[in-house]
Amino acid sequence: MRSIGGVLLLALGLPAALGAQSPAALRGRVLEAATGAPLAAARVEVGESVTLTGSDGRFAIGNLAAGVLTLVVSAVGYRSESAVVDLPPGMESDRTVRLTALTPVLPDIDVQAAPSGATLEHAALVRRGPDLATAIDGWQGIVVRRSGGNGPASPQARGSAPEEVLVMLDGFAINDPLTGRADLSRVSTRDVASVRVSAGAQSSGAAGAALGGVIYVQSRPSAGSDGSAWVGSHGSGGGSVAGTIGQTRVFVRGELLPDDFPYTVPANRGGGEALRQNAGGAIGSLSVRRSGTLAVQARASASKRGLPGSVGNETPTAEAEDLAAFVGLTLTRGSTWNGSVQYLRSDVTDPTPPAGPAYDVQSEGVSGTLDWSGTREFQLAGWGGSLELGAGARHDQFAGEVVRDGTRFTRGGVRAAAALRPAGDTPWTLSPSARLDLWTGESHPLASARLDAGWHRRGTDLHASVGSAVSAPPLADLFFREGVGVALNPGLRPERVRWEVELGVDQALEAFGRPATASLRGYFGRVDDMILWAPGVGFIWSPRNYDVIRRGAEASLSARPLTGLTVEAQGAWTPITYDVPGGAQVQYRPRATWGATVGWSGGAWSADTRWRWVGERYPNAGGTNPRPAFGLLDIGVQRAVGPTVVRTDVRDVLDTRAEFLAGYPTPGRTVVLSVSLEWQ
Repeated sequence: MRSIGGVLLLALGLPAALGAQSPAALRGRVLEAATGAPLAAARVEVGESVTLTGSDGRFAIGNLAAGVLTLVVSAVGYRSESAVVDLPPGMESDRTVRLTALTPVLPDIDVQAAPSGATLEHAALVRRGPDLATAIDGWQGIVVRRSGGNGPASPQARGSAPEEVLVMLDGFAINDPLTGRADLSRVSTRDVASVRVSAGAQSSGAAGAALGGVIYVQSRPSAGSDGSAWVGSHGSGGGSVAGTIGQTRVFVRGELLPDDFPYTVPANRGGGEALRQNAGGAIGSLSVRRSGTLAVQARASASKRGLPGSVGNETPTAEAEDLAAFVGLTLTRGSTWNGSVQYLRSDVTDPTPPAGPAYDVQSEGVSGTLDWSGTREFQLAGWGGSLELGAGARHDQFAGEVVRDGTRFTRGGVRAAAALRPAGDTPWTLSPSARLDLWTGESHPLASARLDAGWHRRGTDLHASVGSAVSAPPLADLFFREGVGVALNPGLRPERVRWEVELGVDQALEAFGRPATASLRGYFGRVDDMILWAPGVGFIWSPRNYDVIRRGAEASLSARPLTGLTVEAQGAWTPITYDVPGGAQVQYRPRATWGATVGWSGGAWSADTRWRWVGERYPNAGGTNPRPAFGLLDIGVQRAVGPTVVRTDVRDVLDTRAEFLAGYPTPGRTVVLSVSLEWQ
């Protein structure tokens, strides 16, 4: 650890070396060919000089001899590329390199294991569901927490709360500034190129620290045009269309949510079956993206949905209307500047509630962010790599009947991250990172740090990390107005992960004489002051701080036993308990989840089956009256006719009618017919 820290401190202390003039220099960027996403930790060789790309895919090499040299770029899981570069004396040249993923070995398997996280590609996402909430539920230990058939669908990872998982879409967080949660049901898989997950305490990045992990979503690049339409059970349906003009891509989507679907009435409510009413609604979204030196992305969504309440306290006339608009700019010229502005509005009304007077309440908020990052390459004392420095700030302001007047919250931070590798053909890398954050209500900065180490040899990748993270309480827990049976808690302390340790291995192997991959992760740590809702005196609910122990294991296996047949299995054991003797599992955190997918493709036909299982969840802190475990089985069949694909899906084939949260059932067996078309 002392030698690692010494190398990083020496790198930080030699700005003159980082920016020194040279006879010739080469800088550029390494991107993924299919998606245009930047590739971090790619190896760049020019003559005798070697460096690694930063988190934005950028590299820079100075002190090069002028003349004709060979550029070689390589990365784990990608086909290497080489090119001849002519470097004029005293000049700096720029080069962009695109690497193609090595897919011929396992052409039908869309999950790639790597130290930076597992990835799902576009085709697999579309097969798994129309939105990200459905597509990644049960994948890599992720549990999507739904409050009902039409409520927000937010991810949980490693026993975290939904607000402890950051979701980054094209470099910007889509987590709600007030609640801290990301609604994955608003993101269409048809407009997504890939999804990558990095679980556990993450301490570096423009969006801040994440206690549960980060989900990186990359939109589809500017390409051809496509359209789709679907219709399903219980009045559901929708459509989308996308097109590209020059460097600008436009995507429009609309969806009708299922309503009047049957659910099983609890025995204490009389048993039998009833219809879940006022659960429908409509969602529309628009996104516009323009690539280039100044990249622009704009998103807007509007929805109107019913608020049916729990099955024990139905609210048949309650409705919510939500509006969100976002504009983000990214300027890349040497360093990278990101800025964004977001507006949110919500109106909730019920003219005839089951108890109390009629209400019509509204809240709205504005959020702004600004971030800078710069990367420099270096070679020093037998080490090479990249050093990234960054700083960012965010301001949120909310008002309305359900939020305290004058609610404002400001936060800012600085960060440093490095990718280090000994000179020569060494099989291992080190990636230290650290950050300092300060926000409203704190008198001094709070620190986070992480160290990742990786080792690669032939088909084996070993990974080890130790990391901490600290994050501010969700604004909704600090600033919402008191209601019936609830009370705010302005004295909440920040949540903190203290030195969570993780060990993992990814292994390429053979199954039935064909290539396969396997992955295993184990982790252990504690979370101080985790924020949980609990009842107090008079059964008044409020958010409070609790210390918990978090540990567990995750495993996955992908194989292609026969031509055209792929098999994938994943499982996660996630005990997260209160840090007291005999502490119970934390509320609504399943101790175990697992899933399996089988896919077949033969000519124009293909079919797939997906099973995901969620273990018991406790609705209270005492570990009593658990909600039963449930399993969901989905089956899909599709046929390609030229550029058109016709697909039929049966979701929840066994009609489980799952309830992740007590009293909030989701639609059971649902049949969906979809037609999609792509053209240039």
